Amino acid sequence: MQKLISRAVACALAFGTLALPPMAAFAQSSAPTYTWNNVQIVAGGYVDGIIAHPKQQGLFYARTDVGGAYRYNSMTSAWVPLNDGTSPENTQWMGINSIAIDPSNPNMLYLATGLYTSSWGANGAMLVSSDQGAHFTAHPLSFRIGGNEDGRNVGERLQVDPNKGSILFYGTSNENNQASTNGLWTSTDSGSTWSRVSGFTALSNDGTGAGVAFLAFYKPSSTSGSPTKILFAGVSTGTAAVTLYKSADGGVTWAPIAGGPAGLMPQRGLIGPDGSLYITYGNAVGPNGMSAGQVWKYSIGLGTWRNITPTDPYNYPSGFSGLAVDPARPSTLVVMTMDHWWPDDTMYRSTDGGSTWKDVGSSAVRDSSASPWIVPPGKTQAPFGNWGEVVIDPFDSGHAMYGFGGGIWSSADLTAADAGQPTHWSVGAKGIEETAVLGLLSPTAGAPLISALGDVCGFVHNDLNTAPATQVTNPLCGNGTGLDFAKNAPLTLVRVGSGGNSSNNVYGAWSTDGGKSWSPFANQAGSTKGSGTVAISADAGTIMWSPSDVAPVASTDHGSTWHTLSYPSANGMASLPIGAQVLSDGINGNLFYAWNQATGTFFSSSDKGASWYASTTSGLPVVPSWQTSQAVTVTGVQGDIWLATQSGLYRSQSSGWNWSQVGASTVSAATSIGFGKAAVGKFYPTIYLAGTVNGVTGLFRSVDVGATWVQINDAQHQWGGVSRVVGDPRTFGTVYLGTNGGRGVIYGTSTN
Repeated sequence: MQKLISRAVACALAFGTLALPPMAAFAQSSAPTYTWNNVQIVAGGYVDGIIAHPKQQGLFYARTDVGGAYRYNSMTSAWVPLNDGTSPENTQWMGINSIAIDPSNPNMLYLATGLYTSSWGANGAMLVSSDQGAHFTAHPLSFRIGGNEDGRNVGERLQVDPNKGSILFYGTSNENNQASTNGLWTSTDSGSTWSRVSGFTALSNDGTGAGVAFLAFYKPSSTSGSPTKILFAGVSTGTAAVTLYKSADGGVTWAPIAGGPAGLMPQRGLIGPDGSLYITYGNAVGPNGMSAGQVWKYSIGLGTWRNITPTDPYNYPSGFSGLAVDPARPSTLVVMTMDHWWPDDTMYRSTDGGSTWKDVGSSAVRDSSASPWIVPPGKTQAPFGNWGEVVIDPFDSGHAMYGFGGGIWSSADLTAADAGQPTHWSVGAKGIEETAVLGLLSPTAGAPLISALGDVCGFVHNDLNTAPATQVTNPLCGNGTGLDFAKNAPLTLVRVGSGGNSSNNVYGAWSTDGGKSWSPFANQAGSTKGSGTVAISADAGTIMWSPSDVAPVASTDHGSTWHTLSYPSANGMASLPIGAQVLSDGINGNLFYAWNQATGTFFSSSDKGASWYASTTSGLPVVPSWQTSQAVTVTGVQGDIWLATQSGLYRSQSSGWNWSQVGASTVSAATSIGFGKAAVGKFYPTIYLAGTVNGVTGLFRSVDVGATWVQINDAQHQWGGVSRVVGDPRTFGTVYLGTNGGRGVIYGTSTN
């Protein structure tokens, strides 16, 4: 066994750390005032539902799976986020499982919220607004809701009685881990309290299907002020022989309606002005996995079924989900394919109740100028979109919108399809930013911001207020996960991520021009999954990568060859642990670090990763796998490292050999930490902290090396919690952040 060198010798001889003045003990002179905006990407995530109010022109709402709900502002043609005031402890409210309006009252809005139905998840909540989403009252539910789970494309499973607005019904999922609460729930006091409908027993409680896929009130069965008598429910389970149920007594008892397709699951259902219930079907829950589907209509008056499925000219196996009926034109509707990956998903339109159809998508002209990056390389226009959920404007039959896996498309001439003419569509997602932020970087030169994002890889943001022209490419990844820049050569960047598809097996790249162009790693270090973290030395000569599936490695030839990183342990030489976070020093090109939260161990190297040593007695916390932690070095300062954990904030000024807890009596938890330009008259970079200070969870700033903290976000800007934060090294007060709630990249500016 090789003998470990002492920490004292390593600190004094190997690292040559820079001594810093002691922490200042003064408070900031005044509380900063911040303005918050989204870095413009324009959507990027799944808009899985859009509805229109029949009584107020221009009033639309959209829901997303992780980014909250939005209200459309017809004056600005932009969407207004409604859930940015969601607190970190209620981050699950950012998943909108279903959305409903009171058809008789334009002010009332209801959101069924929750992210996951897993046993470790929190119960859902019903958010009720009487001012179109400007304010909400939250009413807790006794079951979990999966707004970001399979089946989020179905709907709407939350509905308001059109004859008596105080009555609502909500249909749950079919999860086997909460069978006692599965089924149909109703409220008679505008969503304040809820009771389970004992007469609805259609679910199998075995975890299959989406549960109650949709609800539909048949308004003519009652009069205004009285509960609607006839209701329908679409039931989606893997074993259901019957997929449609009816109540004739206002939802008290329910009976199956025989007929309809066999072996398919209902997706969406709407009653049109012609008295028919139209239903889309797929052979899977969705939004992925469909290889068959149909469209049916059920005549409420006659009690008869009819298969009205459009004919696919490509005979490509796919399902149907999106559905809209035209409230102003009986027997006029559109449906949308789902998982029709070749040549593309599309929309079909019928003006005769489904007897004949026009393929809208195949001839559609699409303007992507508001979000140019969505046009695939080599294509002249973006595809029609996938996973579409659609609405027709009740006041204008030519105006339609549909949400898809990357935002919203809008058209003003949908009716042109009736004459066989092309329809025209433009990106209609202005204001919607719905990406998950996995990494942020603000270098000291070049573009002010580089992002690593879920599903759309990432971007070089040269202009925060204009959507980028392209994603980062060569390679284009699925999830971007790691970023770094060479501190002494700041236009040299490195990034890693996971493959966007099965054929993409290149996971990292480097750039010497600030991200204008990228060169992929020639060798993937034995990794088959990529992802993880990456670091580049201050002098740009060495790259270190910690993939998700192999031990951390280093390269001195830009990823052409790699060598495994190892350290002396009690049992001989050992590789650095898989999953350890790697990071480079803020100024010294020889210094690298690695943080292993599973054991609370910090590793250091003073020779570009050739040899490593573990500070096993550093006193750092062990962080469970379900929690996040983040180690960050300070640009321009040698050996200065900060560590954000749920147990508090830690700092080392000795390249990781000695650690102290920062503000142990004030900073009780830290999620992320970042550094920006120092305040006027200050020697140390401004610190930005996402965490809990003096019992308050939020976003904080310190201009005095962490001696004092000031909260910079407010009750209207919480976003379900902040997951990642970095400061701008060139502009004092500017900070970039990613949220727990999937609200894209947000930036804040302040003049004080």
